[in-house]
Amino acid sequence: MLELGVMMGYSCPRCGNRKLYAVRRNKKRCKKCLYEWKPKLAGLRLKRNQWKKILFWFLLGHSIKTICQQTGISHYSVEKAVTATRRIMAKDVPGIFSGTVEVDETYLGGQKKNKRKSQLRKEAQSKRGFGTTKQPVFGILTRQGKVFAKLVEDTEAVDFLPIITKKVKTGSRICSDTWRAYTGLAAKGYVHRTIEHGEKEYARGKNHINGLEGFWGYLKRKLAAKGGVRRKYLFLFLGEYVWRYNYRNMETEKQVDRLLGKITYFSG
Repeated sequence: MLELGVMMGYSCPRCGNRKLYAVRRNKKRCKKCLYEWKPKLAGLRLKRNQWKKILFWFLLGHSIKTICQQTGISHYSVEKAVTATRRIMAKDVPGIFSGTVEVDETYLGGQKKNKRKSQLRKEAQSKRGFGTTKQPVFGILTRQGKVFAKLVEDTEAVDFLPIITKKVKTGSRICSDTWRAYTGLAAKGYVHRTIEHGEKEYARGKNHINGLEGFWGYLKRKLAAKGGVRRKYLFLFLGEYVWRYNYRNMETEKQVDRLLGKITYFSG
């Protein structure tokens, strides 16, 4: 029998010990308390090599139907695995940002052709831009190429400043537009630089938010290709495309290894 806990990254669900043995019927036995169980990756009875196949085809951008065809795994299992992967991606976010960062907000919502008449009437009565009925999203981007994005309730200082103070190191240079929600940044200990989008100003030397606006364009193109996403699932797709953007220069095999290393084992 071989010790597998440390190598595979899971532990005994009873005592937490990571020194485990492989025993009959794909079960594991804890070396300390001798408890036996069959581990499940992300709650699914899929083997590690099956997970690797699913992750590989998913990262290449293929549909669930195509992944099923390529792997021979059931639609139910692939769908559950893809959802679990998106949850992992949403949690695998960069740490504290420093240096020069960009902050901005945008709005996500379906195209008019995909909306009911009642939705169109409601939006016709609402303001454009700030105050819109679409879902607001706040983002932070570091000039090193990493981004963080989160769905927010509104676009005021009370929504943005707590996120900024948590994710951006004090003393960093923050570039933004002149929206009122960002006026308190200097008082929080940041070097705040603005650009006047209303005056068609898009850069003032190194002060701009072009990188984050590029990410917004990427995000909206990806979501539009999905043909619409329900609001309750939007945070999962946002997490997916933030992750894909942050690791866009990593080889697919290494992306698979990163995700596989973050999948949680459950007893079952």
